[in-house]
Amino acid sequence: MSEVLDVVIVGGGLVGGLTALLLAQGGVQATVLDVAPVLDSEQVLNKPNPRVLALSQATLHLLETAGVWQKIQRYMPYSGMQVWNSDGYGDIHFGQACTETPTLAKSLGAMVEPSILNLAIQQRMFEQLQDYRTEVKVVAVEQTVKGWRLTLVDGRSIETKLLIGADGAQSFIRDQAMIELDVLDYQQAGVSCAIRTSQPHKHVARQIFLATGPLAFLPMASLDEEQNGFWQSIVWTLADDYADEYCQLDDQAFCQLLTRESQHMLGEVLEVTPRAKFPLKARAAKHYVRAGLALVGDAAHVIHPLAGQGVNIGCLDAAILCDVLLNDLKRGVWAHEQSLKRYEHRRKGQNDAMMHSMSAIGWLERQAFFPLIWARNFGLKQVDNRPILKEVFMNNANGLSTLAATRYAKVDAL
Repeated sequence: MSEVLDVVIVGGGLVGGLTALLLAQGGVQATVLDVAPVLDSEQVLNKPNPRVLALSQATLHLLETAGVWQKIQRYMPYSGMQVWNSDGYGDIHFGQACTETPTLAKSLGAMVEPSILNLAIQQRMFEQLQDYRTEVKVVAVEQTVKGWRLTLVDGRSIETKLLIGADGAQSFIRDQAMIELDVLDYQQAGVSCAIRTSQPHKHVARQIFLATGPLAFLPMASLDEEQNGFWQSIVWTLADDYADEYCQLDDQAFCQLLTRESQHMLGEVLEVTPRAKFPLKARAAKHYVRAGLALVGDAAHVIHPLAGQGVNIGCLDAAILCDVLLNDLKRGVWAHEQSLKRYEHRRKGQNDAMMHSMSAIGWLERQAFFPLIWARNFGLKQVDNRPILKEVFMNNANGLSTLAATRYAKVDAL
């Protein structure tokens, strides 16, 4: 108890692990407390996950910088995106389709299963961190004169100058720090599973706005080489009652429903894995920081999955926080309150804007009022016809501009 650690990170997932690894590169060893067990690599690699995360170019760059991407053993790059409305002519295209698997340099990003990503993060943390603990649960947090004291389930205590909460949407650290949370319940659920289609995806992520809600087809890697290119992970945003009804359908009926509702965009849906349902709620912490404490990732914000940006803005949190902290270190100070507020200022406004934008788009797409139908179709078509506007959209989506003024700037993107 006499030693006060420089930094403790609660949460060893993507954002918490990335934060720890970026700090380690800057010469700061964090203690990471992870509730998850040590992962069995063989089990993870041999069991496909029906969900994928759409990683932006900025996230790929950060993972490569931290030495994580080199450990990713299964992924699917995507070189194009297509978004359109089922009830009109409006559509928009980014990038292009590819019959051959594109290189990451020529792709818009990559789809990775969460389990594969968690395995790579954990393997890298075991290599780089001196104090990475698994299956650890924090049961109490209190502020002290020196910083924060954490009590673990086994009765031991840890004291730290800086506590970083990376423990997800139901963050215990956020709650213990008495940081209030704004919650917007969409009264919707996401239905997710993996599907096999009769036509190949050609490395294009597709999203169609239906009367029931947006339906996304996201390219994913397959364990079967012969079927690689024909599997997708879907995320279908639905009203709660629709989600319950669709999850109860048998596989054949659900395949037929998907084929019809997707307007046969990739031919017949031939195969489907068991479906999972998750409630959709937007969450925004009213503050990201307190004295000696910072929140990152889902502990600070959860947005609608409409654009698949949740994981990417969490990784940008990690980069900006680490940049601020390591700049402090150069000046001979550590986790100064004003520095933490700079992190909050640089991230909270941008993240809140993203959350409200996704909520507004989701609301607009649910409206059946003809002038709004016309407006959203016209808007999509106008953007698609103007390369400058499309470039602005892509620059915001890839996240590289957020990194431009940091030590993690991607040189060839400047």
